[in-house]
Amino acid sequence: MINIFTVVLAFCSIVYELLLGQALSAFLGNTVLRYSVTIGLYMLSLGIGSLIAEGRIVRSPVISLLWVEILLSLIGGSSLGILFLVNALELSIGVVSFTAHCLIVIIGILSGFELPLLMRLKSLDKSESESMILGLNYLGAFIGTITFAFVLYPIIGLVATAFTTAFLNSLVGLGFVSQADRLDQSSIFFYRVLLGLQTIVLTAIGICLIRSDQLSELFLRSYLGL
Repeated sequence: MINIFTVVLAFCSIVYELLLGQALSAFLGNTVLRYSVTIGLYMLSLGIGSLIAEGRIVRSPVISLLWVEILLSLIGGSSLGILFLVNALELSIGVVSFTAHCLIVIIGILSGFELPLLMRLKSLDKSESESMILGLNYLGAFIGTITFAFVLYPIIGLVATAFTTAFLNSLVGLGFVSQADRLDQSSIFFYRVLLGLQTIVLTAIGICLIRSDQLSELFLRSYLGL
């Protein structure tokens, strides 16, 4: 299961960043520059997240991953809405750019937590090498870039893509129920609370996904100032 989770989480992470890169291009223009800055900042943030994911964070990988997936689902799923809201408030283009880059960094740092946590879980399974996680992470990112470019963005659009990705992210969060045997007894209550919170987040995102057409029209009208 950890192998599957690794591919899906890497997929979600890169799609969130590509969404923000595309949104920045729409708001600010200069597509090549925006994507270059987005990916560069994302890679830096991944490294920062991996470096600070230590101590108790890594010693409690299941609890930490549940927190990370809840936050990524919420922030990634609402990222476009946040940008459109900032734009609708008629703030300066610098504020829009600053907000977008803050979201890129936050999502990157949270995604950076995932790899060492997944490797920690894999280390508890003596049957396979931890290096498998690294390779699968790259594979998931590759699948995400291809899927975003040829399926998600051109077919269902940015808003539905954001909610679809967040929904998938939330499903993986709930999937960590399969790792309950990795917990010590003192963490069980907190673990159940986080699972309940993840279920609420999944439900909310699912509703937004069903309403994505209406939300997309609302965002477009706010963008055009109608």
